[in-house]
Amino acid sequence: MPPVPNPNSKYDYHNDDTEAGGGQVIQLCKELDILICLLCPVAIKPRIDQVENHYRHRHKTAGRQLQEVIAFAASFSPSSGSQPLALRDPTDKDIELPADGGPPIPGLEIYAGFSCKSCRYLTRDRSNRDRHQILSKHHEEGDNEDEDNEGKRDARWRNWEPVMLQTLCRAPHVRYWIVEPVRTRCGSRGSSRSSRSSRSSSGEGSGGVSVSTSVDSGLLKLVRSCEKEIGRTAAERRRKVEAPGGVDQESRWVQFMKWAAHLQGKDKLALHRAGLSPIPKASELKLWKQEARDANARLRALVESFRRELARGLERLDRVPDETLKWLGSIDATKPVTKPFGHKQEAATMERYSADWERYLCYCARVWPLGRDKAREEHGIRFTDEQWGHLADVIRQLDIVADHNKRREEDQRQRRRQPQQQQHQKSNSNREAEAEADSDTDFDSDINSDINSDVAALDQAVCRFCISSIKQKLGRKQYRNPLLHFTAVLGIKEDGNWVPAHSHTRFLAGFLWCGRVLMLEHFFEDDPYDSEDSACETSFAAIERFHEGHKAWLTSGSYSPFGTIIRWMTYGRGYRNNEEGQARLWWDSDGKTINYLGESITVAGFQSTAQAVLQEAEDWLDKLMGGRWKKGELQQTVRLRDIADSLVYEGPGQSFATNRKNAWLQPGAEKLAGIMGKRLWKITNTGDGSKRYTCRRGAVIEYLGWLKSFRTKMYPATHIWGGQPGRGPEIATLKHCDIEQLPKNIFVFDGQVVIITDRDKSKGLSGGTGGRKVARFLPERLSRMMVAYIAWLLPFEKVLHRLAGIRGPSDSLDPWIWKSAEKGIWDTAILSKQLALVSGVEIGARLTVSSYRHVAVEMGRKIKGLIIRQIDLEAAEADSDNEVADPITGERRRQPRVEYVWDSQATHGSRIARGHYGVNLQFPNQLQPEMMSNYQEISRLWHQFLARTDGDFGERKRPAETVSTAVVDGATKRQRYNLYQREVKSQRR
Repeated sequence: MPPVPNPNSKYDYHNDDTEAGGGQVIQLCKELDILICLLCPVAIKPRIDQVENHYRHRHKTAGRQLQEVIAFAASFSPSSGSQPLALRDPTDKDIELPADGGPPIPGLEIYAGFSCKSCRYLTRDRSNRDRHQILSKHHEEGDNEDEDNEGKRDARWRNWEPVMLQTLCRAPHVRYWIVEPVRTRCGSRGSSRSSRSSRSSSGEGSGGVSVSTSVDSGLLKLVRSCEKEIGRTAAERRRKVEAPGGVDQESRWVQFMKWAAHLQGKDKLALHRAGLSPIPKASELKLWKQEARDANARLRALVESFRRELARGLERLDRVPDETLKWLGSIDATKPVTKPFGHKQEAATMERYSADWERYLCYCARVWPLGRDKAREEHGIRFTDEQWGHLADVIRQLDIVADHNKRREEDQRQRRRQPQQQQHQKSNSNREAEAEADSDTDFDSDINSDINSDVAALDQAVCRFCISSIKQKLGRKQYRNPLLHFTAVLGIKEDGNWVPAHSHTRFLAGFLWCGRVLMLEHFFEDDPYDSEDSACETSFAAIERFHEGHKAWLTSGSYSPFGTIIRWMTYGRGYRNNEEGQARLWWDSDGKTINYLGESITVAGFQSTAQAVLQEAEDWLDKLMGGRWKKGELQQTVRLRDIADSLVYEGPGQSFATNRKNAWLQPGAEKLAGIMGKRLWKITNTGDGSKRYTCRRGAVIEYLGWLKSFRTKMYPATHIWGGQPGRGPEIATLKHCDIEQLPKNIFVFDGQVVIITDRDKSKGLSGGTGGRKVARFLPERLSRMMVAYIAWLLPFEKVLHRLAGIRGPSDSLDPWIWKSAEKGIWDTAILSKQLALVSGVEIGARLTVSSYRHVAVEMGRKIKGLIIRQIDLEAAEADSDNEVADPITGERRRQPRVEYVWDSQATHGSRIARGHYGVNLQFPNQLQPEMMSNYQEISRLWHQFLARTDGDFGERKRPAETVSTAVVDGATKRQRYNLYQREVKSQRR
């Protein structure tokens, strides 16, 4: 973003080496005698016509500012300029660049790049860096004769260093030099390499300590060599897995999983790289060697084969009884679960689970060339004879399919290179061509049938290998199974550290879920259940076979890989629940600045961020309304307290916008059509007294772009102002109207828009009408904007897409409010991006959904009354589960259930009464009037905090000790009163 122009002065002197003009969009660098465009920012050619062409066509500069730019460039003309100067052309290869290690030139962009230690090769691109290291072979020059090959490979990647770069021009005239941003232009300049050498001999070190010039250079060389050897030894030691033993040296999680003991002495990075997924096809061409591209394509074919097998198993879920699926989801051999096993609610979850098995297959394919004994020695993986034989079948069929895919891609490339045939040919030639085409078609069909059989054989071999990995009996030595060995490989992160319990259990869940699908297909393979040829005897024989296999391989305590994974998951979940969260933030002593992972966030900055995103959303809304929103003309027509709405399910498509009682609101597209009609439609008289309306396509596209910008600002504004933040998918999946089976999330209640979502993370994001709910109220200003968006903008958007013929969001996405034609329903990534943009501008820290949640929760703890009401809320919910929250520690504790007399008289308990009897029709389940009142008050306190402009919390809440003491005193008084009542009753008896 260019600096703000200074209309009072033509020139603005930055320092001794630069001067700027033209409204501060062009600058002279006196050191190099070049002109710099501050808008690009790069150096530009000096001739007056070249400067004018650059600003006029590239930056659309015009008027007075363009004349100032031309006058500034003309002032240096040797013939007629006021300050003649021979300016240099930055594209000239002979121009002398600044010396390395100097301060940056103002006006030019600074880039993060890499510098080769053996030559003056500078680049910003990692692939160019790696290619240079391979082709130049500089890493071989300094290697010792006794250094092993592995050390040489490591030296290749240590032969560069990160530096900061500048260049005068962009490609193809780019030429870099090294700069030190911390230095100023008044400092001395010198080569970074010479300065590095001088520091090691007679200059200053990094800490500013001078080294005597009389030190022998040979001694310094010996010390440097020793330090290099020590560093190489330490790096090599860290690459290997160590099993130190002892509670003071080993994590309880790693000790329980026995990863270090199993992988002791193995190379961590080699194990991690062997277990990676293949890169996508689009990135495959970036690989330098053809062998690497072929190997990656081979692994992609293996991954696609597993996906086909998994899809075939998922189809089986719809062809077996629900009782069978209940047994399939059970880890107990004696009883099934209550919910049948099936698809996950999110496709992304199933893709993540499938990726675990895909990585396992790729790992086995990578270790196959080593041989069975060598793989055991280098990786610690063991195969049974059956597993090794099935893996050999997989590799053999994979080679066939991969070779065919390679030939097919080469044929396609050759066809694209051939020139197009002429369209008009003679009739006899056409007949000959048709005859040849028929013969080619027959030949191609034969080839395709052969390939299809090879692909089917590969799929069958992959399935057999996966089943053999599951069907293996294990004793105490659990890692003798290749699948369990790979779970240990997944316990190594890219940096060589161990994966914590809360991250590793998702891998285990993926193996369990996909394994159940594969085993179901294995048990019912070749069974015609639910088909015309099905017979009860055959189907029930398969069901009996399933029950026997389920008990033998898929349950806890079955001495199988599944039994071990179930045990690991049980321990991992318990360990994760007892594991404390990582400390991320702390307060400064003034109590008005919070530090999150090193980023300072002031309370005033946090408040200004919330206000800024709301203001930006309102600005876009005013633009969409033709400038009538801020004036109050349309805003005052949204009378929130007069809007009638119901909080219960009414039917598909029903919302407050379809309620007849809200006809005064005029929901629909007509209101905005009357306001923006002349701008978006061209009206012409046809001559017969009628009018013809033609869409101005350019204006409609521009208006839809405004609407998209409004959405991108309304999205984070709703997340911020709704109260204490939840997870991203909660706000991303909001619906403004009921759908076929589920109710909407947005309601108008008591003069405010309220968002009701599921509280339980384990439940579907929009699934079911039961379960605990959370209500978030929007402030009045944002509530009016939300009503206008739902009632007027969404219908008008559909009309514009239909009449202008522009592709919009699918009709199936009508109930959702955050959507687009390109992305469909928006996800958490879009919300994180928008939050990062607004927070980066306002407070200088880019907060995503996760980081914003940490900061907002900590801010809320400082607001008086918010935590106390949350404690009351938790206590009410805990009572329904026969638990309470300890007032001191907040831990859940069991307590005797409280039963009211009138509930006992009605022959049911108080818990049943609250959940099933006398439930208010206007409120969803477990959101009765007192709960809604609590949520509304919490939202009000949050809105009050965000609306402040003084960077304070207002009236401070009482210290935790005072609150806890008050709660404890109240509980003690109630307990004494209950004891007193019991004594009185006993005396009367």
